[in-house]
Amino acid sequence: MIITNGMTFTNGISFDHTVAETVVTSGLVFNLLTAPSSGTTWTDASGNGYNATLQGNTSYTSANSGGIKLNNTAYTGTGYISVPYNISSNTVTVEIVASFNPTTNWATIWGNEVYTGGRGYLAFMQNATTITYGKSTGPAAETITASNSVRHWTFVINGTSHSLYLNGTLLGSDTVTNQTLFATSEFLFGARHTNAGTGATDKMNNSNTSLQPVFYQMRVYSKALSGTEITQNFNAIRSTYGL
Repeated sequence: MIITNGMTFTNGISFDHTVAETVVTSGLVFNLLTAPSSGTTWTDASGNGYNATLQGNTSYTSANSGGIKLNNTAYTGTGYISVPYNISSNTVTVEIVASFNPTTNWATIWGNEVYTGGRGYLAFMQNATTITYGKSTGPAAETITASNSVRHWTFVINGTSHSLYLNGTLLGSDTVTNQTLFATSEFLFGARHTNAGTGATDKMNNSNTSLQPVFYQMRVYSKALSGTEITQNFNAIRSTYGL
């Protein structure tokens, strides 16, 4: 085995380990790094066993080294990704490399909540230029530019401080009330739970099938990543997606 510039060569076959070897590993809970080209299981590259399941109408795209497309024309679609994990504290980082620009709302980026019970956290879009995230009661919100480009999003929840980064740059920080209640079902990408905290609803979507959302990489940390760590993770993936 020979390693050259992040490429491992074994029996003449090359494997790109650059991302896996350079993203922050401290506090890493799960790492959905390489989208499956077949089947419904997205293997957790962290080794912690939090393999994701592709739900409903999804498909593989080979663009940008591979991703999972949610074939949802509206929020009532069926495609999303579930992980058998629940956030259990008020300190967490959710990192996503994805393209999404919803045409019907709500449109959920990720969810691990019981909305009516005020439990857990989620991130959703009420329109194409606003991301709202955090607890369902008193969340934070940031204005963004509507785009279907691949982008790197980092949601940092650290007690009463909530911050959102885009492509390694801080978009904004907000002070909110502390969360003390958490969900006990599963972590969803591209959907949130129903208000009662079960099932899935409000899917990420686009009415134009060529612009439907694609999730390329997702990671969750049991800590608040620092600005330096967020920059490290962004630099690890930016060349893959031309960022």
